[in-house]
Amino acid sequence: MIAVNDLHRILPVIFCYLLSLVAPASAEMLAVAQGPLFAKFGASTTLALADEKEMRIPRNSDHESSLNGTDRPWRRASLTDYVGSSVVLAGTLYSEAAYGNPRKAQWTARNGFDEGIRDALRLNSSSARDAASTASDVLMGLLIAAPVLDSFATIGIRGGNWDVTWQTEMINLESFAFTGLASSVMANSIRRERPLARNCVNGNCPELAPNRSMPSGHEAFAFTGAGLLCTNHSYQNRYADPDTERAACAISLGLAATTGVLRIMADSHYATDVAVGTLIGLFSGFALPRLLHYSWHIDAEQVPGTAVRKESTLVNQVIVAPQVLNGGAALKCDVIF
Repeated sequence: MIAVNDLHRILPVIFCYLLSLVAPASAEMLAVAQGPLFAKFGASTTLALADEKEMRIPRNSDHESSLNGTDRPWRRASLTDYVGSSVVLAGTLYSEAAYGNPRKAQWTARNGFDEGIRDALRLNSSSARDAASTASDVLMGLLIAAPVLDSFATIGIRGGNWDVTWQTEMINLESFAFTGLASSVMANSIRRERPLARNCVNGNCPELAPNRSMPSGHEAFAFTGAGLLCTNHSYQNRYADPDTERAACAISLGLAATTGVLRIMADSHYATDVAVGTLIGLFSGFALPRLLHYSWHIDAEQVPGTAVRKESTLVNQVIVAPQVLNGGAALKCDVIF
């Protein structure tokens, strides 16, 4: 069984695995032992992407597609994407079921930065804090639903292209799944005491999970949703007016930032918790869809609407090198862009 203190070590492995999906990979095994005996074993493997296809929206004769002119390609979801998403979701469920409510905090130390922001933003009355917490719940829910409903309405209902709708929803699912796993594993491993835990009396705390402050899951999911909305609009070009796209992106990012402020006002998180949640959400919403799907080039002479087989232009190579050392082992992951 995986110990809770070891859960955070899973994230780099999963991150490296996700990168390897979009890059020709070279795996090298290296075993090193100190002393008179020295052994070295090397092997390299290139993973071809021949079975990967790019998603392309067909254009109508008047140069207008069912998505208002969308004609940019991206990689279709493959069996690896489906299996990978299932594994990530299962990992999140396991993390929550086994370690979802740590009894004892591992991090209780305070610092001037977090305390200063807490003193400036924390609401005094419990009713006001409850209202701020409820508002953050609503904003997070809206930002999670936004990219899902947006794709369903614009591509599926209005555009009538249900295949592309499915592909877009898979992009959304992968990002939210990664956010869920990263937030769960980090919160259950770090076990930081929430600021509200100071109000606990005889072990009776106002928060359901008083020792899961870092990172802010609300903020991570909010920025994931906002990032997906911005990224999908950017690559699928659904609106004829670029100003409308930028406005939608800016509003969603502003709502995500507001979610983080509300979490501090509700005294549920410190500012550093919100910052880490923001980084997770920005990666899941902006970087991950590009790594797995959108950052794929196409030949200029390729006929619009056809599937092509290309390599990623964002990540060129992922080198994985497990190392056996005195007292333990390590996994080295080098990413070449």
